[in-house]
Amino acid sequence: MMALLTGVQQVRGSDGDAPKPAIVLAAFGTTEVGAVDSILNIKRRVEAAFPGYDVHLAFTSNIIRGIWRERATDAEFQRDNPGIPAEIYCVRSAMATLGLLQDTGRRPILVQSLHVTDGEEYTDLENLVKTLANYDTMKPRLKPFPWIGLGQPALGLQDGVEANLNRAAAAIEPLWREAQAKGAALVLMAHGNEHLNQNVFAKLETILRQKYGSTIFIGTVEAEPLGEDVVKAVQATANAPKKVLLAPLMVVAGDHTVNDMAGEDEDSWVNLFKAAGFEVDTHLVGLGSNSSWADIYVEHLKALEPQVMATVRQGAAE
Repeated sequence: MMALLTGVQQVRGSDGDAPKPAIVLAAFGTTEVGAVDSILNIKRRVEAAFPGYDVHLAFTSNIIRGIWRERATDAEFQRDNPGIPAEIYCVRSAMATLGLLQDTGRRPILVQSLHVTDGEEYTDLENLVKTLANYDTMKPRLKPFPWIGLGQPALGLQDGVEANLNRAAAAIEPLWREAQAKGAALVLMAHGNEHLNQNVFAKLETILRQKYGSTIFIGTVEAEPLGEDVVKAVQATANAPKKVLLAPLMVVAGDHTVNDMAGEDEDSWVNLFKAAGFEVDTHLVGLGSNSSWADIYVEHLKALEPQVMATVRQGAAE
């Protein structure tokens, strides 16, 4: 807890100047130690692009935050994993992080979703930011946030996603090249939401095939197409290789990657493809470790920055 509190307290200059504008990077989170750096890589890219901002992480998953809090008191875990920074052990929800920042002084805040698409987690985050943005006070100068806004997820919103999809397709090129070098079809596992329209993945698949060829496939864990559907799609594709490269279409190679994609259960994607006669290779690194993907979030933040600067100038003039 002290690491986050200290970081927030330090944003006010020693000469008493107003605190810096802030960026809150809101990810679902991960409990996989090896996947943490995918999130930290995005943070490093954002910090380099926005040197005048105070940058914090937030995890939207209650379960994941709880696990890290338990690990914060586990000396053996910390000894075995010396590379985990203190901010991960004390990571908070987006609401709590925003509250701590607001408590140290009024400033404009950019909240950047680190989700892939506008599913359930993004929608909940959007509702939070809209509620805070509409929070009024009798005296305008006492409004908790002079300005607060939300950056789009990587693939953008359902309307007008084409530029985002093309940017994402370019970032995925290294995975396609890896598959080509191995003589394999590329199969990407997305998360998906069964109760939301996720046709954005179908659109991305179309763009990927237009750019790189017909042997690229996207499936989901919690929507359609599921793993068994993707196996059938690869089997039905003319001249498809009998080898596949499985990779996560997710920011981190977390539980879904380790278990649902590459796990030992018979219904994991690895075993579904093996049972269908395919040779299988896996890429166990999340997209957040790909700096071209990380920079998609940087671009979404840059789209919001003019509004922040206008607020800063207005505050200086008052």
